[in-house]
Amino acid sequence: MDIHALYTEITSTYAEKILNWAVRKTGCRADGEDLAQEVLLQVFLALRGQQLRSPEHFVWKVAHHVWCNRLRALKSCRTCELPEVLPDGTDFTHDLAEAEALQDSLARMRRGLADLSRTQREMMILHYLDGLSVREVAERLGTTASAVTWHLFDARKQVREELTMYNDTSAVYRPGRLTIGCSGEAPAYPDTQKVSDSLLRQNLCLLCHSGGKTLDELAAATGVPKPFLEYDLDWLTKHEFLCLSGSRYYTSFIILNQQYFANRLEVYSSAQKDFLDVILGGLWAQEDNIRSLGFYGSDFPAERLYWSILMLFTSYCSRNSSLLLRLKSQDLCEIRPDGGKYFIMAADASTPLSQLEPRGWNDFYGICSDFCESGGKYESYYWLGVHCFAAPENRPEIVSAAAGCRALLHQAYCAASKPGFSPESLPPEAQEKLAAAVESGLLGSPENGYRPGFVIMTPGQLARLQNEVFAPLLEKITPQLHRLSERFFKLHRRDFPRAGEGNITHHVYLDLWSFGIYAMRSAVNTGSLALPETPAQGVPLTLVLIEQQA
Repeated sequence: MDIHALYTEITSTYAEKILNWAVRKTGCRADGEDLAQEVLLQVFLALRGQQLRSPEHFVWKVAHHVWCNRLRALKSCRTCELPEVLPDGTDFTHDLAEAEALQDSLARMRRGLADLSRTQREMMILHYLDGLSVREVAERLGTTASAVTWHLFDARKQVREELTMYNDTSAVYRPGRLTIGCSGEAPAYPDTQKVSDSLLRQNLCLLCHSGGKTLDELAAATGVPKPFLEYDLDWLTKHEFLCLSGSRYYTSFIILNQQYFANRLEVYSSAQKDFLDVILGGLWAQEDNIRSLGFYGSDFPAERLYWSILMLFTSYCSRNSSLLLRLKSQDLCEIRPDGGKYFIMAADASTPLSQLEPRGWNDFYGICSDFCESGGKYESYYWLGVHCFAAPENRPEIVSAAAGCRALLHQAYCAASKPGFSPESLPPEAQEKLAAAVESGLLGSPENGYRPGFVIMTPGQLARLQNEVFAPLLEKITPQLHRLSERFFKLHRRDFPRAGEGNITHHVYLDLWSFGIYAMRSAVNTGSLALPETPAQGVPLTLVLIEQQA
């Protein structure tokens, strides 16, 4: 660890403890502060060349020696006549100041060399460090001696300016964070993971996202010398995360950020009357028909039942709208340099999704479905994590468990919905799962018959819901879906001109799929849906199991 970083860590941890110890030792606040300052100074000086295994032991060892030296000095003062000049032990002030000045000069010289162009930097190294003559440098680099002479003159001038110019280093650069992944077919170790593993590469993508940046601008923004940046910029360009136009680098994919979500919110807010209200009005108008299907949970209060209905309608649209099917087609994926066929999905993690507008509605875990129970004949469950129950730790076990466990849970949950259910009818391992579901709130208490707190349908009931309610409503909103699609395409092409068309198209699909989230938000705002207060209350709201008919 760098000596300055180590000293900062030690002072932040032990400064207050050392001061309290010093005040107790001296019996005086002022003397204690002097003693504490002397200890910290000696700690800093003693750090040089040290390999610390126990910082705490090291600090208190130094403190003990400083205190002993102070006692010896006090004893000498009591028994000897004071000379005109009183020595106070070793004076490190002058040496420390000289050392700091030297380190600062060296640091500024390194910055000056790093800020040179690649050609000038190579010439300086060959001539001044490797000892080559001007003619030899010219031969090595394939140029003329006069060109080398001019470049060396200009390079010396730049380094001299760096050495004589005062640089304010008080501002601390705060790096951003980029969450990046794949949507599609990715190799075992995709390039997106290599970006995720490097904070520098994350920040280069973030910095070049809002507009093109030159190498000099990126060096100034990151505080990283250009030689280090050049390697990562070349890698990001080669692997198609950045593109180079002239001397400027641009991010070649969309990054979800505050502006992105603000634009999406504006689009859906303007479409409230002609789109969201049409969806909500159409579904609520079918309440009697929906309840007449007779599925388990059809008697739930509307403000609870319609969470699952809206979720199922969103899923239905994504799988049956010709527009959405075309937009999400994997045929639009290009082969990536790592051999994968996927879209890059990225978000600026500097601001948590939960803090972006609309607050609480941007973080969600998409609709899951699985064939574990039915052997591929139908999907056995649906679930959408949203708002306060979107975090991974809130996902019900039937979503996150292994396939065998999901089948066991499916069996137990469906059995619990039947009149006269008894846990003894289940195998022992299913009974254990039943108890866990009661504790989590998915199932009711034993006194209430273990009644599930979520919807359970047969495949036939789901088919009727889709054919009689969802299909006519999808046909009605399709023209507005196309208009929204055009608006999103226009926004993304304007804001992300260097992003690939496939990447833009995939994000337009996600924007349109998000209509379900905005519809839920709108229903909550009008009181049509009851907003859960805790994750445990929210998880059952969007869970739907599909059971095989007897």
